[in-house]
Amino acid sequence: MELAVIIPAYNEEKTIANVINEYQEALPEAKVYVGDNNSVDRTAELASAAGAFVIPCEKQGKGNAVRKMLEEINADIYIMIDADETYSADNVRELIAPVANRKADMVVGARKQISKKAFSFSHKIGNWVLTTILNRFFKVQLKDILSGYRVMSRELVDNLILLAKGFEIEAELNIRCLQEHYKIVEIPIDYRNRPDGSESKLSTWGDGFLILYTIVTLFRDYNPMMFFVMLSAFFFTVGMVTGTYIFIIYLQTGAMYHIGLAIVTALSILLSAIIFMMGLLLDSFHNSWRLSQESMRRNRLLLKKLNGISSVN
Repeated sequence: MELAVIIPAYNEEKTIANVINEYQEALPEAKVYVGDNNSVDRTAELASAAGAFVIPCEKQGKGNAVRKMLEEINADIYIMIDADETYSADNVRELIAPVANRKADMVVGARKQISKKAFSFSHKIGNWVLTTILNRFFKVQLKDILSGYRVMSRELVDNLILLAKGFEIEAELNIRCLQEHYKIVEIPIDYRNRPDGSESKLSTWGDGFLILYTIVTLFRDYNPMMFFVMLSAFFFTVGMVTGTYIFIIYLQTGAMYHIGLAIVTALSILLSAIIFMMGLLLDSFHNSWRLSQESMRRNRLLLKKLNGISSVN
């Protein structure tokens, strides 16, 4: 069984060698790969000196780096970690076991804070808000959707379509797994604070907005009927509230006031109906696309079986 440790890295010269050495000691049978994402320091040089295979990733962004490594590296199991020395290798085999035993398609290291400096207050709140929103949308009970410590099977990597460019890659991995009905298992891990002199590249507000946008848009793609029904219901409620107010005023005075509000009412009801019809149409397209994807998947499995039989003969 081939194991690949993949480490996206951008300007992590202070920690990259220690991370590589730690995982080489914990998993001597694994190959360690570093995706150098246009670092301007000695990250690539130190990674190579430590024994890792360095893959240049020209498109800026963590998501772009992860996607390129997953496309170029062939392995049975992929262990994805950050280059900032916050994820310990102590329980890496515990995370690998469910995937190796086919009890999970992706294992996520759910972070437990062991130092007050490990999580800033804004990061805590942001992670909680985004995790709560994803759980409500997809009716799951995940605890840490933004963890960068993940173990993935080859089947999962081969079948997921990833589009994220930056730090929203972790949220997209979770959502794509849920969309394709792959099993996610979370295992608690210790989360260390960054060493002195090592700075986080994550922007709480900027990247937080991108992650939220990713969750909302992927929920729209995953369940367009529910998404557009909720949106339609919002405008219908606005129209009913304003319309009721105008009707009550009319009953009391016998005159039609608030012409502007009446226009808002009519437009809200009309928009609600249009959005609902869009939901029906897109849901039909979505179901057709899912059927075509399932047909393609079955054809790939059949082709693999036929190739296997041919090779045996």
